[in-house]
Amino acid sequence: MKIAFCTPSINGPTKPYIEAMEQSIPLIRSAGHEDVYIQEVGCPYISNARATMLRKALNEKCDIIVFIDYDLSWDAKDLLTLVETEGDCVSGLYRFKKDEEEYMGTLKCNHNFTPKMNRDGTIQGDKIPAGFMKMTLNGVRKFMRAYPELLYGDPDCYSIDLFNHGAFEGVWYGEDYSFSRRWNDKCGEIKIIPNLNLNHHSKDKEYKGNFHEFLLKQPRPE
Repeated sequence: MKIAFCTPSINGPTKPYIEAMEQSIPLIRSAGHEDVYIQEVGCPYISNARATMLRKALNEKCDIIVFIDYDLSWDAKDLLTLVETEGDCVSGLYRFKKDEEEYMGTLKCNHNFTPKMNRDGTIQGDKIPAGFMKMTLNGVRKFMRAYPELLYGDPDCYSIDLFNHGAFEGVWYGEDYSFSRRWNDKCGEIKIIPNLNLNHHSKDKEYKGNFHEFLLKQPRPE
């Protein structure tokens, strides 16, 4: 598999991100994958930056596209886990940058409010952040067919605004949740890998997170 790792930022990735990526790439290559690294630095429009990187990944004939935010870090094995988990859209959840432990994203739940689990141990996602997210080429093509109004550019090699966002039916959606809503509506299932060590970084603090461990600490529904 050929994988594109895509990261947008204003001033470049953080040191923890760079260290995590440097530790991950040998595992990716030893597993038999080919990798390319794509950045967009300085673009203030996140949806445009991601669309530009996606087009570059498609030009590189990549089979898998991974979007990673510049201010995350992770265990080396976790990036390989993300890449090799089956599914056209797979994500990890990470914390908000605040002392209270709270995770971005929402889950699909059963009638008793327990998460809907898949046989492979992933959780069915409702809304996800796109900061640690894998899409397959098949998934991108599926999204393009489902939302032709979001195609733009050269008709021979269209770009797609995956993260087009704004108001919808009286509710404001940011870019991540807009993508999630569209994907769930027309493209299939979002998978969330719970047991990843994903850390979110501010300038002077690390917000360590593991969503699986967080769920285990929650009270069980009666």
